[in-house]
Amino acid sequence: MPLPAKLQEIVDDIASMSREEKLETLIAYAESLPNLPERLKEERSKMESVPECMTPVFIIAEKDEKGGIIFHLDIPPQSPTVRGLASILLNGLNGLSLEEIISVPADFYHPMNLQEAVSQQRINGFIGVLAHMKQAAVKAAS
Repeated sequence: MPLPAKLQEIVDDIASMSREEKLETLIAYAESLPNLPERLKEERSKMESVPECMTPVFIIAEKDEKGGIIFHLDIPPQSPTVRGLASILLNGLNGLSLEEIISVPADFYHPMNLQEAVSQQRINGFIGVLAHMKQAAVKAAS
């Protein structure tokens, strides 16, 4: 099954970049990650945590009015690499159906050659964020 269009576009863009461009792009994604909405700050205990990340990452998902899944992430601002990687997922998956989200393979990122720009530990965290976003999407859809 092909990747959702938004995510495929991101993968294709990053795949064609140099190491330096990838780092700059991750920083730009990190800066674009929205803050957790005030209304959800009280819900932190109900958020999905990502133990695969050394940085504290928390995820919550909700259904939008069209039935798509919207994710909200809480990641410290002093973790730009993690914020950038998570923001890629947020940009590529927000608003999609549960079926589209859970169909994204764990290794979808391979064409991006992220290992040129980030450590394997960060990539493992990225894979963990995707897995927990899928879990949060299932909870939101039920």
